[in-house]
Amino acid sequence: MTISQVQAQVSALNTKAEKITEAYDSANTQLSTLKQKERITNRQLARNRAALAKAQKEVAAGAAAAYKTGGLDPTLSLVSTGTPQTFLDQSASLDEVARYEAVQVSTADAAQRAVAAVQVVHNAQVAQQRKTLSAISSQKTQIEGLLSQQQALLSHLQAAQRAQLAAQQHAAVQHDVAQRSSYNPPTYNGPASGSAAAAVRYAYNQLGKPYQWGGAGPNSFDCSGLTMRAWGAAGVSLPHSAAGQQSMLRSVSMSALQPGDLVFFGRPAYHVVIYIGGGRVIAAPHTGTDVQIQALSGATSAGRP
Repeated sequence: MTISQVQAQVSALNTKAEKITEAYDSANTQLSTLKQKERITNRQLARNRAALAKAQKEVAAGAAAAYKTGGLDPTLSLVSTGTPQTFLDQSASLDEVARYEAVQVSTADAAQRAVAAVQVVHNAQVAQQRKTLSAISSQKTQIEGLLSQQQALLSHLQAAQRAQLAAQQHAAVQHDVAQRSSYNPPTYNGPASGSAAAAVRYAYNQLGKPYQWGGAGPNSFDCSGLTMRAWGAAGVSLPHSAAGQQSMLRSVSMSALQPGDLVFFGRPAYHVVIYIGGGRVIAAPHTGTDVQIQALSGATSAGRP
């Protein structure tokens, strides 16, 4: 197997890893949402339980009062009161008490049903949280497995090819070290203005920082973490997910790109970069690379925050 063949397979594995990274970012966003919903559910549950306890207490108090007075048999009441009018007045009072107790019982029953309904929702959300956590763990294992495959592919190179590749990598590292030692990130002074300019300037300031799956700054980034933070610096909230960003932005044609636009690969997107003008983008490509300026190529859609 030639070096170019192995490098092609490594590139394909990096694409797969990028897709799984984006799935991880989406799951992580979903988990945060579920946790927020759980807090809301718990507060609602507490309110419903308090309402139930209050209704039950009032019903119990009414029952205790009725027990203490013993109630009145209507016939005996007529005999004891002596006058029909007094009897009617007392009967009306008893009816009012009965209606009040019926309302309290109904309130308690409704509160009990509300508690049960909220509890069902709460349990479902907790189950979904656990499922999401399991999915995140599985995706992390898959990413680590893909990266191991890269190393395994490289280890199968013949000795001469490995030496050649090592020499190439050493030269690249030395070049990178030399660049970093005197590296001054370029600043943006292009035509963008307002929030788009703020987003592009932020992206420029991250040049040279390492890629890390799940990274969202300040020291390392994955692709959607970079674009999320860039537009966050401009006051625009985006999810940490290429597909999520793609779905929420208004679409723009590739021929009408402006600096600050986000450019996506795949639908749903598995990779995202930020356009800076002149057919160039700033990207956090994949494991083993840094945030860098690239020529725009192979994108499938674009969106404008």
